[in-house]
Amino acid sequence: MPLAGHSEILPLHGHPDGSIGQWSAYARNLARRITLSRAVVAFLTILALYVFASSHSGGSDSLGTRSSIDNPSLAELQIPSKDKKIREERERMMLEWDSRSNYRTDLSEAGPGRISSYPAHLFTSSSGDYSPSTSKYVPVTAVILSWKRKGGVKAVVAHLRRYPFIQEILIWNNNPEVVLKASEFEFRGQMRDGVINNTTLNTGPSVTVFNSVANLHDFSKYTTCTLAKYDHCYIQDDDWINLSLDSMYTVFVDHPSSLVTSTIPAMYAQQRTWMFQNRQIGLHTGFSWLGAGSFMPKKAVFKFLLQLGGSNLWKERVQLSDLFFSLWRNQYPIVLSHALAPLDQSSSWSGRIDQWSVVYEHMADAMMRITTVLSGVGIVQGSPHRVGAKSDFVADEETPLFKDRHTRSSCANDKCLFQTDVDMFPAPELVKWPAEPHNRDIHAHEARFKALDYPSAEFVAMHTYHYAVDQDLSTCWRSYLPLVKGQFFGVQFVLPLMDLRENAKSVEIWSTLASTLQVLESNMIIKASINGDAWMTCSGTTERTQGSVRFMDLSCTDTGKKVGIQLDTRGIQYLRFEMTEKVASPIEICGFRIGDMLL
Repeated sequence: MPLAGHSEILPLHGHPDGSIGQWSAYARNLARRITLSRAVVAFLTILALYVFASSHSGGSDSLGTRSSIDNPSLAELQIPSKDKKIREERERMMLEWDSRSNYRTDLSEAGPGRISSYPAHLFTSSSGDYSPSTSKYVPVTAVILSWKRKGGVKAVVAHLRRYPFIQEILIWNNNPEVVLKASEFEFRGQMRDGVINNTTLNTGPSVTVFNSVANLHDFSKYTTCTLAKYDHCYIQDDDWINLSLDSMYTVFVDHPSSLVTSTIPAMYAQQRTWMFQNRQIGLHTGFSWLGAGSFMPKKAVFKFLLQLGGSNLWKERVQLSDLFFSLWRNQYPIVLSHALAPLDQSSSWSGRIDQWSVVYEHMADAMMRITTVLSGVGIVQGSPHRVGAKSDFVADEETPLFKDRHTRSSCANDKCLFQTDVDMFPAPELVKWPAEPHNRDIHAHEARFKALDYPSAEFVAMHTYHYAVDQDLSTCWRSYLPLVKGQFFGVQFVLPLMDLRENAKSVEIWSTLASTLQVLESNMIIKASINGDAWMTCSGTTERTQGSVRFMDLSCTDTGKKVGIQLDTRGIQYLRFEMTEKVASPIEICGFRIGDMLL
């Protein structure tokens, strides 16, 4: 364990841009500043940077685009800008993105008192040295990408100190005009936004600052992650405060090989059309934005750098690596849909006029290349990957399979997650991504999804998942489809209820629909679980009010083992509300109260 407030500065001035000899000298200089083991990793990172800098770096028209004369294969990838429907769809997406204030969390209300529910002792090593633990509660390295928002970086670092699983912080400063110093981020004993008991704060993570002399954009997130002390990285940009860190970490430690991200509901609905499957060639992947906060295993980042090193992507494409990473994992990301808390975003890349043109162009390139490699059909000019590159892409879909993933959103208080097996969007396997080169079109793929029973943008805006657990009884989740027997909705707490200091012998559920209240009262049972696998049926008394149904004096019993377990005992971490028969119409949930905790 590093000492509290320990920090080191790794200014990367003298960034080489020439021969491999210059890169080697640069790596030796780094090795003098850090430990031997990290120096080895640093050299691998520098080698990746060399590949990046020496890749196809001819003239560019703008970031992420090149002339089709310089690169004839780009003609297959260019967005048909004259197509009226595509232009209208982009305009609609931009309007939805600009109106994302509907999904913003007020930091002045939610931010100051937000601290982690996880106790520090779960992440304390008695030896003082890190070694892989048998506990699922693993330490994480946070990687922050900084760009012209120094105040944002400071706010993010101060916020991350509240979470004891963040044991190391690496800051990559992409702005060559400003030099950041690690001393600026040292913990000084009191949070700026309020007085908080120091024992609840994570004062121990080291802070390392990398000052780059060039803007490497997204690519620097991945190279910085390879320098992490720990086996897992949490990556985010400097223009968000993640108020759902405990929730996301809870999902991640249950699925540590997965990519766990979050986004606003409007973008989640769009990303569900950016899921690609073709069983014949072993394709099962999806796109997700990473900048608002993402957990990932470091080994996935190393694999991605190998994929980049074997590709012939030119520099401008590599700079926007976020548009390739999730797709080239060949796995569906785990994405939580809920409100986000933005900081100053005045210099953000998403403010570009041609943002969506760049996004579609790069996604098309990413899908062209992975499909070519997996299928062996179609050639991208210059050969997209080296021989044998198919082994760089995971063949089997990771577990839990997409159809078995039921976690939808973080609760507003960050103490639980909303779960349901009622997916309002069509499953990825209902739309097949073609292997034939002439049919690989992102817009056509979106259209095939939208031709199914797909919820409208208005429905998503009014009835999205997180409205069930946003502590606002005026907003409600609606299931879109009626539930059948055995289907459920419920919550997973980030820790067992007793660890959250909750005495929960009662549950109250709100809805504005009389039909839903009738279902809750007569056609539903409550189940509880310690681990999410074995479930106990709960019994108690029921009371109907004007807008809710209350369940009181709850007792949950494992009938198989004939062991009575009270709902407020230490082990309960999951609650499920399950249908006993098919219901006639979609249900609506506006909020929960578990004991004294309003969700």
